[in-house]
Amino acid sequence: MGRPMAAGRPGLRHAVAALAFADYRRFAASLLLTSIGVQLLQTAILWQVFELTGSALLLGLTGLARAGPHMVLSLAGGVIADRANRVRLIQAGQVANAVLVIGLAALAFSGRLELWHVYAVTFLNASFSAITQPARAALIPSLVPGGNLVNAVALNATIGQTSQIVGPAVAGITIAALDLGATYALTGVAYLAAMIAILGIRRPAPRARMGESVWRSLAEGLAFVRRRSVILSLLALDLGETILGSYRALLPIFAAMLGVGASGFGLLSAAPGVGSLLGATFILSLGDMRYKGLYTVFGVLAYCGALVLLALSPWFALSLVAAGLLGTTNSVQMIPRNTAILAISPDSLRGRVEAFRSMFAGGGPPLGYTLSGGVAAALGAPAALVLGAIACTVLVGVVAARDRELRDPALGTPVAEPEPVAAAR
Repeated sequence: MGRPMAAGRPGLRHAVAALAFADYRRFAASLLLTSIGVQLLQTAILWQVFELTGSALLLGLTGLARAGPHMVLSLAGGVIADRANRVRLIQAGQVANAVLVIGLAALAFSGRLELWHVYAVTFLNASFSAITQPARAALIPSLVPGGNLVNAVALNATIGQTSQIVGPAVAGITIAALDLGATYALTGVAYLAAMIAILGIRRPAPRARMGESVWRSLAEGLAFVRRRSVILSLLALDLGETILGSYRALLPIFAAMLGVGASGFGLLSAAPGVGSLLGATFILSLGDMRYKGLYTVFGVLAYCGALVLLALSPWFALSLVAAGLLGTTNSVQMIPRNTAILAISPDSLRGRVEAFRSMFAGGGPPLGYTLSGGVAAALGAPAALVLGAIACTVLVGVVAARDRELRDPALGTPVAEPEPVAAAR
């Protein structure tokens, strides 16, 4: 797999340590293409709904169409991830999403696309993603040695945030210069390319205990999460940010208020990705840092401050800065949080634990879309963000006060444990 690098030591020269391993490079390329496809699709769908209806509430309901599948199907995806070949499962989901989005492109090109088509595709796309996301996350520790796990998670975040720059910006340009159909078609190509990128990864299916039922397997994973209650605390902090502090569904409204149109909407959507890259670079430079719980707590609090700045900003340039700060603070809390959860979880349970995390990580933001859209419809977009920031701050204070393990400097430090050895390629 290549010679390990000293990923645990701080310094920017160690920032790409996980890329020394060939299978992680394949995984990273696939993740980048998938993430760009996701951002292209979400940006295009938000603009499509705004163009068709101009309604804040209907923009928010696109989030509900995404949240339902994540809340219902993620746990099932986790059970499958701990029984099936994780690489093949990921590839199947990418092909399914490619076919789905290409069908949406055909409807757009033919002029027969209606609002219900957009919601249906959003729902099905979220369904395929919910089933495959636990396998994607659970695969990471088998691609790099344990000392490189923080680095791999940080690089994943960097890839995801890069896609938040590239995807919305390309979507804005493509929508303005061509049309929405071309944006959907480009999304389908990205999904297919992502499937091809991981063809070289060879990993066996995890060993499920003989005769163990699916329900028993699921219950075992949930019991572990309940025993390690800090996982619930970490997820509660994330939910506070993604549900109470949701803002993405309202960006078309802020773009319209600022008079910057589709291209300005694309830039506002991309700005958090730029900020996230800065935040991820900072975390990468720290190596395997201590106090991962406190990074999460203060990262979410700083996010709330940036949310208020976006809500009250009267100028487009300041709004771009605020959106960038939302990305920076999100990276600062997300990377330590996800690393801690992966490090705590044994490989035999990792798919199910990640499914539980994915259920909230995938379902939380869309529910936030719905909540913010509903509040914005009643009180206006700025008020929705300010109220969300206040509620999120209160939640963080309660969670941080109740769980002392969040203040443990060793939280999420990898420990030696018996795990199945990955088969040689």
